[in-house]
Amino acid sequence: MRVRTLHSWNIDYADAVELQNRLRRQVVTEGKLNAYRLVAGADVSYSKPTNWVYAGVIVYDLELKEPVEAATASGKSPYPYIPGLLSFREAPILLQAFRKIRTVPDVVIFDGQGIAHPRRIGLASHVGLWLDLPSVGCAKSVLVGEYDEPEHHKGAASPLVHDGEVVGMAVRTRPRVKPVYVSVGHKLDLPTAVNVVLASCTHFRLPEPTRLAHLLVNRMREQEEKGRA
Repeated sequence: MRVRTLHSWNIDYADAVELQNRLRRQVVTEGKLNAYRLVAGADVSYSKPTNWVYAGVIVYDLELKEPVEAATASGKSPYPYIPGLLSFREAPILLQAFRKIRTVPDVVIFDGQGIAHPRRIGLASHVGLWLDLPSVGCAKSVLVGEYDEPEHHKGAASPLVHDGEVVGMAVRTRPRVKPVYVSVGHKLDLPTAVNVVLASCTHFRLPEPTRLAHLLVNRMREQEEKGRA
């Protein structure tokens, strides 16, 4: 699939923050999806001993309830781990994987934050701009904001609020299981982002596309680490 080129990833901390503050103005936090069937899930895994990064993208068919395409990429991490700058560490290798995908998805779910980020441009928003596709952040933990615990049934949700702004929702995807934290990535409004996540969940806490991408990248990492042992 086609991927835009918006900027260089080889920049220092101060320039990265300035870039985020500039790009955040391009993030679109409105939009509906009247119909969608192909949902991509994207995830990254790290090998701590080698600083090697593994990226995976799964395109999942909601009607068939099965993946229709997968792509991977791996390489040395180009950026150190710095809180708030995760996209500079993960996005380059993820974009390599997206470039291999032939099936353009209707929407992409990232295992990470969208606008629920100190500068309102987490991984799902940043990569969403490069892909120019509707995107959703679905994180396993909170980066910024506070929320009241949602009710215990599936689909219960509670606003995630940071600096007086609703930046996402804590969403219960399974009864009495810890919520996931959903935020707009790009080209969607928050209710639609939540609906995409709930529609993509099957029997697990995480949406099936990102769950399968998570299994894929961990399998890649484990096989390569075993081969080096």
